[in-house]
Amino acid sequence: MGVVYKPDDVLNRRRRIDTATRDLNPGVRELVIKIVDSWSGRKSLEDLKQLVGEDRAKQIASELGLLED
Repeated sequence: MGVVYKPDDVLNRRRRIDTATRDLNPGVRELVIKIVDSWSGRKSLEDLKQLVGEDRAKQIASELGLLED
């Protein structure tokens, strides 16, 4: 009764985010996680591009399945 756990899909998503952002600076990583958590399509992708560069932004979005293309 006192056991609290997270559903597997939440843990899996967190692991995928951690894997996609593991080589980033901790401060930048937190900003990327904020953008990903509040993903709103093209605007979020542009914010991500400004933060980490176009290639890395596309790589992160692709790894997380966020690209519409």
